Amino acid sequence: MKIIRSFRLMLLAALLAYGALLSAQEVIDRIVAIVDDEIILESEVFQYLQFSIGSTVNLEKLPQSKVDSMRSQILDELIDQKLLLARARLDTVVIPARQVDQELDQRIISLMDQIGGEKKLEEYYGMPLAKIKRQFRPLIEEGLMIDEVKRQHLASVRVTRSEVLEFWNAYRDSIPELKDAIKISHILLQDNLSDASIAAAVARADSARQMILNGEITFEEYAEKYSQDPGTAPKGGALGTTNRGDLVPEYEAAAYMMADGEISEPVVSQFGVHLIRLNSRVGEKINTNHILFKVVPAPADMEITMARADSIAEVIRNGADFTALALSYSTDSKTAPLGGDLGWYSPAELPAEFKEPLKNLKKGEVAAPFRTVFGVHIAKVTERVFSRPITIEEDYERIENLATAKKRDEVYEEWIQELADETFIERK
Repeated sequence: MKIIRSFRLMLLAALLAYGALLSAQEVIDRIVAIVDDEIILESEVFQYLQFSIGSTVNLEKLPQSKVDSMRSQILDELIDQKLLLARARLDTVVIPARQVDQELDQRIISLMDQIGGEKKLEEYYGMPLAKIKRQFRPLIEEGLMIDEVKRQHLASVRVTRSEVLEFWNAYRDSIPELKDAIKISHILLQDNLSDASIAAAVARADSARQMILNGEITFEEYAEKYSQDPGTAPKGGALGTTNRGDLVPEYEAAAYMMADGEISEPVVSQFGVHLIRLNSRVGEKINTNHILFKVVPAPADMEITMARADSIAEVIRNGADFTALALSYSTDSKTAPLGGDLGWYSPAELPAEFKEPLKNLKKGEVAAPFRTVFGVHIAKVTERVFSRPITIEEDYERIENLATAKKRDEVYEEWIQELADETFIERK
């Protein structure tokens, strides 16, 4: 059994381990394995081991036999990762720079959430955020190369019907029964805001800009107190460093035209009205802070949106293709290309605002449109299951997916062994 199956978890462990090594007063280290031209250190294995059991667990209190077993498994997994990296380089796998930067930003955000913010992260690593990103970028890129070479190798793995039946006969007694679950799709409509509503938000932004320019309050202070972007307000409106194309077009059109330190006029986007401060620009990368003023829809705006949602829901009930309508009308950029698919939820996981409208609906039925903070939703129950044993007749696709996952694991293990046989590996 693998201790850390996901490379993303291994990567998070590596980033945390790097900080621990930097902060240590003295590190007694040695090489424990060599894979091709790559080395694996004792400290790496130790830090992955600590991560896998939790930072609050004292390794010295665990039975030595258990520690040795876990250590051996982790070393095996690290060797596997080095083998995949060597293969990725041999196959000249290339990850676009923008994808690396996006993944890096996500990993940094995850670290900040765990550690307690940007300042604590900088204290943990003993360096400013910009330097942390420079240090971690090669590691992130290598991780994505490993993911990609693995994806390419396993993409063609399929199972035949006879293999599915063979899997079912072998594992039917160990497959857990289905629990209550619901799969839903939605079309999200946002209010078409009146000119008066937009003008009111622009006026608030203008007033704030004058207060900041007059020295009555700093940009950061205003953002912390009044910005309606919950993700950046606690950080004084800091969005950090982004690449061209990462932010909405209206925001970038203004930011890329500004001088360092300049505060923009109010900028209107789909999220509301922004005040932007450009902190710096290097090539196509910008570092900005912003203050968001949400546009509050007037009652008439909200009535128009709900009437439009009622009309779309009625068309769907009369046989129109939900997937096509989601692609055409939904303003949820993540789910619209998927036909509005929001995935599976257990009763406890279902968002609170969705529970009542969907409570008594059957598969294929569409709820009456309802409103949340994101807008008006037209929700459809695409699948619904209740607690029962799995059967091959009703759950063939589910069993097929399990069989495919098992076959991919087997193909992966065979491939890793082949790579190991043709690569220089020395365990110390």
